[in-house]
Formats: sequence, C-alpha cells, structure tokens
Amino acid sequence: MNVSEQEQDIVIVGGGICGLATALALRRKGIKSMVLERSETLRAAGVGIIMQPNGWRALDRLGVAAKLRQTCTEIPSGVFISVAEGKCRESELPLGKGELRCLKRMELMKALTEELPVESVYLGCRAVSIVLDPLTSNPLLQLHDGTLIKAKIVIGCDGVNSIISKFVGVNSPKLFSRCATRGFTYYEGAHSFGDKFRFYSSNDVTLGQLPVTDKLVYWFLTRVLTSQDLSDAKKDPTYITKASLEAIKGFPEEIVELVKNTEPKALYLTELRYRAPWDLVRAKFRKGTVVVAGDAMHAMCPFIS
Repeated sequence: MNVSEQEQDIVIVGGGICGLATALALRRKGIKSMVLERSETLRAAGVGIIMQPNGWRALDRLGVAAKLRQTCTEIPSGVFISVAEGKCRESELPLGKGELRCLKRMELMKALTEELPVESVYLGCRAVSIVLDPLTSNPLLQLHDGTLIKAKIVIGCDGVNSIISKFVGVNSPKLFSRCATRGFTYYEGAHSFGDKFRFYSSNDVTLGQLPVTDKLVYWFLTRVLTSQDLSDAKKDPTYITKASLEAIKGFPEEIVELVKNTEPKALYLTELRYRAPWDLVRAKFRKGTVVVAGDAMHAMCPFIS
C-alpha cells in the first residue's frame, strides 16, 4: 500500500478460504470489507479439501456451490482397509448422510474470489501489529510497509499463527505428535479407484484416498512427526516422497504407485497444530471490535475435527 494512513469499516486479515468466504458472506448482505493477504498471490495451504454436507450448505448460501460441483465427482461410499503383514482387510466406512466431494483448494478460492470486487482484496499486505485506539477504542492495524489502517471492525482469518488471535488473547496452538502429507496424483487415462473414499490404516500410519475427478486423485497421509519434518526438509519433494514411501511399506502396490507418481509441485508436508476443545470452551474470541475466525480461532487436527 502506498497510502500511509487509511480508514475502513471492516478489515479482514488473511486472504485464505476463511477470509475470502467471510468477505463474500458480508457482501451477500450488502456489507463492504477489505481483505488483506500477506502473500503476493492468492495461495491455498495444502492441495485438496474434503467438503461435507455442512460445507456444501455454506457454499450454497454463498452462491458458489453450483460451479464447484462441476469440478469434482460425488463420493457416495467409503471403505476402511486395515493393512497388516502385507494383507488387507476391508470393511464399510460410514460417511453419514448428505453430499461428500473432494475439491481442489485453488478451485474453491478462485470461485470465492470471482464473486468479490477486485478492489476489495489487497495482496502483499502483511499486518504486523494491532492495538486499540485509546480515544475511540477502535482497532489500529499496522502493516509491514508502515501503513496504518484505522478500522471499525477487524476479523482475524490469518491462520494458525495469527497475530490477531494473540491480540485477542487466544492461547497459542499446540504441536501435535503427528504430521500430514498431502498430494494430488494425475492420470492420463481414467484411474481405477472408482468413486469411493478409501481409508487405509496400519500401525501408526493412516492414508486416505479420494477421487476429485476420473483423472485426479487426492491423498493424505499421517504418520509420527520427526525432527526432519520440522526442518527445511519439509519443503523438499524428494524428502517428502521418500518419507511417505517408507511409511507405507506393505501397503497395496497401487497405493505405493499413487504416492510415487505425485507431481512434486502438488506435494505438501505440514506439522499439525491444534487447540484443545477445553481451551476453546474457556477462550474469548473477541476483544472490543476485534474477532477471530477459522484456524485463527479453532485450529484442529483430524482426530478432533
């Protein structure tokens, strides 16, 4: 931003899925907002997102569900597969009632962004601090370039490491003892996995596999966290692939090939952080007219969510 000082009604810190969805929800009610995203481009943390019935209801209300349904196949059933000593035992994986699909995160972000005015999303704008004006009690946001934004309301959608949640007083998230690897695997012809959600489990390793389309499969793997997973190695596709293949030794060959054939640019390794449910019960998520939402409010691991 080139302006040293600005006044805004509602400022949303964070231009991820939560921030964009919040901005669009406000727009649908005729309320303007400004979205500040620290990255120079809109980017999605991870590759795929499993959208369950409650998520589709929200997307329907936002007016983007119809176009997103065209990008992914519906998943009607699931299979739980226990792997032991190279042998697999299958049983039904209940998915509950309602619509289940797997979306590309960037498709979701694109759909949300297309419904917002171009001038409402500001890229390359990193909030570094927030205080309350001693005279008005309104929030004052300081950006990395020195810009000061005087807002009436600030909504923190800035993820697990949120500066807004720290200001509000939410406890820092805890590091879980497991990490997650996520990837997309593309197939030139139609893949052979069908339209089922397949969930594999073997000792301390779990792997989920869902079709996005007939040529694209999303997979995620959780395993015990190591010191290397917290180093720069987590950004190295070669390390991620090697560690994933080591974890799934004894899994069916088609799953090994699934991981092997994942494109490096579609491969992500992240540590898992969470806030315990009892922390959320006791926490306050508002300070004056500053509030938090999404991971800034309730970061969760899969075992909680």
